[in-house]
Amino acid sequence: MERTASCVCGQLSVTMDGDPAIVNMCHCTDCQRRTGSPFQIGAFFKEEQLKSVEGEYTTYVRTANSGRTIDVNFCPNCGVSVFFRPEARPGIVGVFGGSFADPDFPAPTQTSWTQSKHHWIDLPDVPADKIFEQQSS
Repeated sequence: MERTASCVCGQLSVTMDGDPAIVNMCHCTDCQRRTGSPFQIGAFFKEEQLKSVEGEYTTYVRTANSGRTIDVNFCPNCGVSVFFRPEARPGIVGVFGGSFADPDFPAPTQTSWTQSKHHWIDLPDVPADKIFEQQSS
């Protein structure tokens, strides 16, 4: 099954093959600010699952709370972030869950940075703060 994520204007899209290995719900303050939401959904795929990137994108390199960098790739027309590459996980492509715009997209399988979670959010019953402990196999 292919999954395509895109920005709001449709100029930038990525197509992934299959389901993500991890769907993470991040509550760090940087993700809150980047999304304008109390959390971000990040879907993590293996590099070989990336079938295509269509359109132009601009990359913003930011330092995560972990101290490592994340390359956030967004549409230069509408400004929507579509995919990212975390330095901490070579060979992994992250896609922002909302850019799939698919109500049947898999639910989060874990959460991270819950210490900065908004008090009114009820978390799914998934492990917390273990995103980079999963084996890369």
